Amino acid sequence: MITIRAASEREADDLPEIERSSGGVFRGWPGLEWIADDDVQSADQHRALISKGVALVAEDSERGIVGFLNGELTSDGLHIWQIAVHLDWQGQGIGRRLIAAAGRIAADRGAKALTLTTFRNVPWNEPYYQRLGFHTLAEEDITPRLLKVLENEGKAGIPVELRCAMVMPL
Repeated sequence: MITIRAASEREADDLPEIERSSGGVFRGWPGLEWIADDDVQSADQHRALISKGVALVAEDSERGIVGFLNGELTSDGLHIWQIAVHLDWQGQGIGRRLIAAAGRIAADRGAKALTLTTFRNVPWNEPYYQRLGFHTLAEEDITPRLLKVLENEGKAGIPVELRCAMVMPL
């Protein structure tokens, strides 16, 4: 049984391995295979988001933590920085449940939307989020904050031409 709950600082050391495993799905996607071996958020980055943002874990009663979502409240909503589900647990609705929980938290805190950036046309990225209720922003509709996120992703080596910004009104 999977429980979605707030992450604790003591769990931060376990979260990078979840993200590393999650990225393994990219090994089969031409042109983005490098993501499987790319850097992940450090335990310190997780601790910072746990202390100041929104950080959730998906916990299996027998296996322990199998997924997480972290984000940050911004002036235009709750921005999801990362969502990751261990490769062995993907396809079971855990990501959907994490996003739904983040949406409830965001609404409770007065946010009007969830936002994120992701890869276009990758089945478990843009089309997946669209099925959950996000819509892809046209270039002229991307907020300055999201433009800055995309710019920073480009500086980090992520091919921005393959990325998009998405929003889900709450």
